[in-house]
Amino acid sequence: MAKAWLVSLFKLIMRHKSYVFFSFAFILLFILFTSQVKAFIIMGILGLAATFSTFYKRVFQAPPAFELITLTVVAVGIFYGPWIGALYAAVISITSEVASQALDPFSMTYIPPRIATAFVAPWLYHSGVSVALIGLLMSLLYNLLQQPVYWYLTDPEKRIKSIYFGSLNIPMNFLIFKFLGEPLFAVLSKLA
Repeated sequence: MAKAWLVSLFKLIMRHKSYVFFSFAFILLFILFTSQVKAFIIMGILGLAATFSTFYKRVFQAPPAFELITLTVVAVGIFYGPWIGALYAAVISITSEVASQALDPFSMTYIPPRIATAFVAPWLYHSGVSVALIGLLMSLLYNLLQQPVYWYLTDPEKRIKSIYFGSLNIPMNFLIFKFLGEPLFAVLSKLA
């Protein structure tokens, strides 16, 4: 005679076949590709934080002096390589603009400077430069590569926006790297 709990378990599994199948498939993939899945999850969490760090632009129409995009691009570039960091920078630059409903023609000008930071940051990190100094240097690099686009325009409003952004974003990123970057890099060095 079959045990009653086994019969009820079998009926439950049969009712939810697709969930059981996907659960087993996920567990199998997780066992086979643990490091890749872990990297995907870490980059997904960093990407969500970076994307929604500029969400306040939906309400307050100002340049995002506070953003986690630079920090996460640098972290991904350092711990997963510059090419993955470059791809991550391109995707996150677009998703953050879409999420904050600030997508405009200038959004594409943010991508190449962020890709440059994904390539320069690993070199600095492996040369022994401190995390806070990397944050300052990567903010300077980003602004030096991106802000001339606004300066070459004749629109004074764009120039004022550029001054506002640069004067607040650079020190803000230094503080973000100092207080959030150092613990984040310590955690990523254990996980990645």
